[in-house]
Amino acid sequence: MFDRYYDELAVGDRRAFTGLTITETHVVNFAGVTGDHFGLHMDAEYAKTTPFGQRIAHGLLVLSCGAGLIPLLPGRVIAFLGMEEVRFLAPCFFGDTIHPVMEVLDKRDKTPGGVVTIKEDILNQRDETVISARINIWVGSGPSAEAA
Repeated sequence: MFDRYYDELAVGDRRAFTGLTITETHVVNFAGVTGDHFGLHMDAEYAKTTPFGQRIAHGLLVLSCGAGLIPLLPGRVIAFLGMEEVRFLAPCFFGDTIHPVMEVLDKRDKTPGGVVTIKEDILNQRDETVISARINIWVGSGPSAEAA
């Protein structure tokens, strides 16, 4: 979505993006950066005793990886304004491949450009929604709009 300018986006636009396989390396590095070493993510023996039966990736790691799969071109995104209704709906296991799907829900003018509200779902390789959220992004106007 954010390889386009505000004026190039329309309510109802929907796009799916490329995937990424979540690995143990992702989880270990995320734990190192954040300090979140909870056993469900880091301790295979403990994780076997949980309803998941195995280790799962941190929800915020999966959310962050999903964001990283969305192309951002210079001049398009002015600012990330926030997230609402973030839901962690299913576990992401090591070896799962995730990909984001986005849909434009709303547009509100804000110079230069406008605020775009997007529904983002992060799906796994079985097309199960792992994470769902609404995000608000301030998107810039295209060169033709600036010249007008």
